[in-house]
Amino acid sequence: MGNKYQVVTVTATTDAETIGDNKVICQSIEIPISSECKIQSVTVLDETTTGPAIDVIFTTDSSNITQDEGKAVGEDVSALDDILAGVVGHVSLVAGDYTNLADGSVATKSNINLVVMGAENTSGKKLYMHIVNRSGANWVATATDNMRVKVGLERV
Repeated sequence: MGNKYQVVTVTATTDAETIGDNKVICQSIEIPISSECKIQSVTVLDETTTGPAIDVIFTTDSSNITQDEGKAVGEDVSALDDILAGVVGHVSLVAGDYTNLADGSVATKSNINLVVMGAENTSGKKLYMHIVNRSGANWVATATDNMRVKVGLERV
């Protein structure tokens, strides 16, 4: 049967730029899953030490939710309704969820219990992650890999 728990680590690849409030930090980041599962935890490492409030949105659709990082959800996207139909849930992290680690900040949400089933394709089931800045201020990415995310999964 194997281990019923899995932790998937991904880089929330973005543009090295200033990303305003309510703008997309990253989009369409693939999270491979082996079966139907529950998202039990989400841990975010912000290497800029800002610790922005964010929404982590999970979808079964790999399409972009905006034309480019740093833009608003739906900006320059023609089929946003189709993309949003694939949303399976979201997790919000607020500034108070972070702890300062000198050169970075880390936040964790646990006991989420969000049941998800990825989209089937030729290489297995996939889930996709998008992150939106909800901090009320700018988040400045000094590199394309300033944010990393660990998603804790439990097979159901």
